[in-house]
Formats: sequence, structure tokens, C-alpha cells
Amino acid sequence: MSVEATVTIPESHRDLLTAQGVAVLSTVGPDALPQSTAIWYYLDGDIVRLSLHRSRQKFQNLVKHPAATLFLLDPTNPYRTLEIRADVVIEDDPDSSFYERVVRHYGQDPDTFPAPKDNRAIGTLTPRKINVNG
Repeated sequence: MSVEATVTIPESHRDLLTAQGVAVLSTVGPDALPQSTAIWYYLDGDIVRLSLHRSRQKFQNLVKHPAATLFLLDPTNPYRTLEIRADVVIEDDPDSSFYERVVRHYGQDPDTFPAPKDNRAIGTLTPRKINVNG
């Protein structure tokens, strides 16, 4: 699926998304309260993709309310942050190939990584508003 961002990620903070970091993904929970979780991510141009397991609460939240915020904090400077408010599109990952790409991006072996490989989906975050600090 081809998705085009309406805003671009500033060069000044793009390194936070190309690094092997952990971001906080916030979604709207079933009780209408925010639900946040740590997550790996994969930058693809000006969109961010996530490997999601269909049994997780964040996946269920995104199906019901396809919007999220991804927040990254520079591990070397806690005053340098990137917040991406985005629309989200969910796609199947029937052969887990995207899951494997993300796991390899983080230097891990998909065959031995301790996360469920089956029942995966791809969450594509298309930025609508980006806030940076530092």
C-alpha cells in the first residue's frame, strides 16, 4: 500500500527514527483513555511502520481508532524529542516478512527472537503533525 505523508520529518530529528531506539506509542484505549507502550519502529521515507501482533491491546485500539502518537526521546539528551501525531492504516503481514525486517533492523535473529511470529500486522503511521524540541 502506498501512503504519503502530509508533513515531513525534520532532518534535525530524523536520526532518532533511523537509530535502533525504542519509542512510546500512544493509542486511544477502549475506555477512551490513552494507552501507551514501548515499541520498535521502522522508518520508511516520511512514514513510520510498526510490526503489531493482533492479540495486543495497541492493535485492538488502532483498529477501533486509527490514530496514534509516536514519541521519541534522544537517549543522549532528554530535552531533544520528536512527537509524531499520525493517522494509522493496518495491513496484513501474512508471511511475517515485515516483522522479520524490523527484527533484523534491530540486530536480532527472527528465528530466535522471543516474540510471536504468527498473526502479525503492519501499522503504517502517516504523520499529520510533528513536534520537535531540542
